[in-house]
Amino acid sequence: MHRQNSIDKHIYTIVKVFIGLFAIIFINLAYIQIYQAEDLLKDSHNSHVAEKALQVQRGKILDRNGVVLADTTVEKDGFKRVYPYGEIFASPIGYVSDKLGYAGIESTQNTYLAGNNLVLHALGPISQIFEQNVGNDVHLTLNADYQQAAYEALGNRKGAVVVLNRKTGEVLAMVSRPMFNPNTIDEDWDNLRVDENSPLLNRASQGLYPPGSVIKPMIGDGVLTSGVATTDTVVNCTGALQLSGGYSLSDSSGEVHSGVNLAKAIEESCNSYFGTMGIRLGSDGLKETFSRFGYDQELDTDFINNKPQLPDFDNLSDGELAQVGIGQSTLLVTPLRMAMLAGSIGNEGIMMKPFVVNAITAPDNSILEQHQPMTWRQVSSPETINIIYEDMKNVINHGTGTRAKVPGIEMIGKTGTAENSTGKDHAWFIGCANMPNEDIAFAVIVENSGFGGSEAAPIIKNILTSILAKEGK
Repeated sequence: MHRQNSIDKHIYTIVKVFIGLFAIIFINLAYIQIYQAEDLLKDSHNSHVAEKALQVQRGKILDRNGVVLADTTVEKDGFKRVYPYGEIFASPIGYVSDKLGYAGIESTQNTYLAGNNLVLHALGPISQIFEQNVGNDVHLTLNADYQQAAYEALGNRKGAVVVLNRKTGEVLAMVSRPMFNPNTIDEDWDNLRVDENSPLLNRASQGLYPPGSVIKPMIGDGVLTSGVATTDTVVNCTGALQLSGGYSLSDSSGEVHSGVNLAKAIEESCNSYFGTMGIRLGSDGLKETFSRFGYDQELDTDFINNKPQLPDFDNLSDGELAQVGIGQSTLLVTPLRMAMLAGSIGNEGIMMKPFVVNAITAPDNSILEQHQPMTWRQVSSPETINIIYEDMKNVINHGTGTRAKVPGIEMIGKTGTAENSTGKDHAWFIGCANMPNEDIAFAVIVENSGFGGSEAAPIIKNILTSILAKEGK
């Protein structure tokens, strides 16, 4: 009897162990299916999910005015995703492929575009009760007119254009060239992934470049905010700033600007002035300035973007401080961040959080989500930033940015020619314009092209002129 009880206890223990193991397995499966389902389904490398997505009549992607940018057609063997504008919108929209997965807005908004199917699919057969056969539509902030104008103005040059509504943060245009055609992504993939020109990279929000002189307005704000100089402080420019150790920081082509204050330094893009101010600000002052403008922060928004790369401010020599003051050293930024910088100067120091998804609507046109503008940070006082605004206005009217000027439009700007260790200098132009229908901010970069005033500034003029013509202004 005692032996039988002992056996029963062992059996009971074994049963408990098995029950415990099954419980652990069940809990893990439930966790994966319920709590991790959305992350797994959003994985851009999950081609199985992309194949499932193509079994649904995927929702449309539209611009702010209802122009269709991505649609789904019914074919004999199922559905086919089509992109009416080809590569023009590819940088923000991305692609869907049953072989490659998906990217861009097609990826970040996949659960909406595919309806309920993908999320509910994780629940198994019961999901069939709830499945919808038509996806939801995603309405973007992009403006097809701005996007097409920017694409055409940039032409076949490598680079990027970003245009924002500086009052709301809405992205109106995001162009990167060269770019892929999402209609032929499967056929072109092998060539695209080895192309040394990186057509799969969205240069507008992910490309990292030395900013060069387009960072100078922010340095000017740092100078005034910190009090290391005033608007009347004069630096004598002899064409090169002499530093310890025999190092010198040259102005463009060795140009001598003589006595320059902040306004003249921005207008004429004087390296000697801003190199001097980089040293005066020092590591702490530069670090504080970059932090106020968000350069040390991740930007959590509805599209993929890269954080700027900053120097190690705690270990900079005078020569390196001077280099940071003119936007060089190891500093790297995206065109998106430079457009945001320009926007804050044109918005009394308020930097808006950029976003590209405006709304989500169901097949019955009911609104599922409506996104609202958000302030990201107050970068400076209105009084200080307005001084910089006026100085940048002079750049357009009679400084290095005159080639961007559009008659009848109030504009501010800053040119930049950024030294590039791998080749010819990059050309930059950033600024703001008060257009008839919106107050915009913009950034343009043209890789390996030379001077910002001659290469990048005219691109903005062409974009704005095109928009005014379409609007009949």
